Amino acid sequence: MQPVSVGYLTVEEVAQLARCEHKTVRRAIRGGALIAYKPAGRLLIRADDARMWIEGRRVEHTPAHAAQAVPRLASRSSVEARVARLDTMHREATTG
Repeated sequence: MQPVSVGYLTVEEVAQLARCEHKTVRRAIRGGALIAYKPAGRLLIRADDARMWIEGRRVEHTPAHAAQAVPRLASRSSVEARVARLDTMHREATTG
């Protein structure tokens, strides 16, 4: 069996990247906010689409007196590093 192209992620992998529940990812797919493909009955999401979905939820800066501290989202480089780690883990799992 050949490994899945490194350009695609499963729902669970996207949830891990976004640090959310798989239900959140599935809801985004159902609502049209995240594009997915379903070859052979398994949902796959392009890594670039996952990054855009995650980064599309940027938290805007608000003055300190107007709101409590706002959490920062992961930087693009850290998201790419996580995708690379997941790709490596997937390749190792499917080849070894």
